[in-house]
Parts: sequence; C-alpha cells; structure tokens
Amino acid sequence: MSRDTGAINLSPPNYEFPRLPLAGFGLDLLLGRRRSFLKDSQRVMAANPYHRQVHGLEHVPSEGPFVLVTNHYARRGLRTYHCAMFITTVIAERRPLSPTIRWIITSEWYGYRIGPILIPVWLIRWVFRRVGKVYGLLVMPRQASRAVGRAAVLRRIARIAQRESIGVTPEAGGSGILREPLEGSGLFLQALSERGLPLVPTGVWEGDGTLMVRFGDPLALSVAKEGSRQEQDRRAREQVMVAVGRLLPPAYWGHYKDAIQRSLSEG
Repeated sequence: MSRDTGAINLSPPNYEFPRLPLAGFGLDLLLGRRRSFLKDSQRVMAANPYHRQVHGLEHVPSEGPFVLVTNHYARRGLRTYHCAMFITTVIAERRPLSPTIRWIITSEWYGYRIGPILIPVWLIRWVFRRVGKVYGLLVMPRQASRAVGRAAVLRRIARIAQRESIGVTPEAGGSGILREPLEGSGLFLQALSERGLPLVPTGVWEGDGTLMVRFGDPLALSVAKEGSRQEQDRRAREQVMVAVGRLLPPAYWGHYKDAIQRSLSEG
C-alpha cells in the first residue's frame, strides 16, 4: 500500500510552522497546558503541502499497541520532529480508533544555535521537558551520568507501552544515514518485544525533494542469551537497525552497510 501527498518539489522544501493556527502554543508551553500532538501535526502538514510518499502502511497494526522504530532523519529545513509529525498523521489514518503514538525524545541538545547565539543547555532542557508535558511525549535523559534517571524512564515507558503505541529513534541523532544507536537501546527494545509488542521498522529519507516513509513487516527480536549484556545489546541493536536499513536506499546504510548486505544475501 502506497500513496502520495502534495505537489512535486523542485528543490528541498523548507518546512515551517503555521503561525496563526499554532499561536497559542507559546502560552501553552509556558503554562504547561496539554495539547494534541496529532492535531498540531495535522496542522503543520497541511501548512506544508510538499510532495510526500508513504509505503507499506498496511504493516502498521490496525489495533493494539506497537513500537515504531525509525532512523533519525534531519536536515536544515526538515527536522526530525517534522518527520515524526508526518508519521503521526499517517498512522492516525491507519488506526482511526487508536490514532495516537507517544514519541520518546531526548532531554537536551548540545551546541544548538539560533544564528550566532549559542542556546544554553539548561534552557533547552527546560523547553524539552515542557514540550514533553504539553504533548505527552516521553523525555529520555541523554547524559550517561544520569543512568538511574534513565532506568526509571525506561521502566515507565515499558509500562506505558503495554497500552499505548510508542515511537522511538534509537540513534538519538544524525542526518538519516544509519549510525549505532545508544547503548542499552537494544536490550530495551528486546524486552518490549519479549512482552509481545510488535516492533515496526520504519525508514525515512528524501528523494528528489520528496519525503519518503516506508513501514516494514513487524519484527520480533530474537537475540541469544549468550555473551555479555553489552554483546547481547549490540546484537539486538544491529538486528533492529538492519530491519530499518533494509527499507532505505543503500546510500543511507552507513554503519550497518555490511550487515544489511549480509541480511539481503541471506534472504
């Protein structure tokens, strides 16, 4: 199943936020009032009528919770949250009775600038926490030193995932070309898989100015309980990213190029 939206783009489009429909966002952010991420996503996509394509939407479960795992695609003018918004809107079309998906986001960015101005990390943390509260997103501590806090968030996500669909970009950064996800993400995804939650690999990229999203067959992780936890985690991460990479053009295979090639040769 595939479909197209918008007009064909002759150059890479610059996605923008509609100022009037989202005029109340700033006030809601300050006050911590809840907003619908789905409705705002629909507004943003409607305000940016660029060419977009969706493939494999039939692989998304029509009911019940699932875990969407996608690569982290971003460039100037098209950020990862734009991609998440587009995915959110198409999933809602597939699942009208349970349209929401709760995304996991990082707690902070480093070295972020608006023009020449370097934005302090403390302010970024505050904004991300507030955005999480407003939209019901799940904020994951990024610093390795906050292992206890990260473990608590993971336990909370595992509980939520039993009743609500979750979206995650395990690389937590990058331009779309595959790189190694954060350590521990493999074992976390395996734990969710072992609880019976289908993992839906999803590839995001652009071709000739068109934003492309391809959903793959739901994945059940199967990693042997052999070797160290670090090795088990590495194998789980590789299994997930190979499933995502098989949905992407070869130019995006990056760190997992050899593993994807082996997977394809094995059928």
